[in-house]
Parts: sequence; structure tokens; C-alpha cells
Amino acid sequence: MSNEQHSPVLDLLRQIDAGVTIYEAFNHTPEKLRDFEDTVARLQEIERLGLIRKLFTQTRTSSASGVEEIKLVMVVGGLTEAGRQMLARHSAASM
Repeated sequence: MSNEQHSPVLDLLRQIDAGVTIYEAFNHTPEKLRDFEDTVARLQEIERLGLIRKLFTQTRTSSASGVEEIKLVMVVGGLTEAGRQMLARHSAASM
């Protein structure tokens, strides 16, 4: 299998297809927060590409820095037809 078939974007599409709709940073270590921020950026890109229907984000203002941070992201409506087709293409290629 190629790296593309194990890409973080495809992994997120597979998760969403399987019913995972809520992404939240539970552990607030710097590493876990970076991982969550990466996931949020990928989900936002997936939405811009039209592969998922809609993202809902919940934010909070950090008491330490005063900066607004994303606390939770929810995928509403699941994959679009384009998202399902992308998954199908990559699933067929891996067989």
C-alpha cells in the first residue's frame, strides 16, 4: 500500500464514514494539542474540498493567553458524494 492510502485525510474520511463525528482535545499536553490542531486543520480542508457536508466548531477563550481556541469540532451530515467516491477509489486501489 502507498503512503497516500494511509494519509491522515483518508484516515479522517474513513472515521467519518464509520460514524465518528466529534473530535475534541481531551489531554491538554502540548503534543496532544498540536495533534488536535492538525486534525482540525485537516477537517477544515476536507470541508473546503467538499468531501464532508459541514463542520461545527466550538471555541473558548484561553484564560492564560486571551486567545480564542477551538475546543471541539463536530462533523454534521457526514461525507458528501465526492467524499464517498474518494474513499471508494482508494479502497479499490488498495485491493
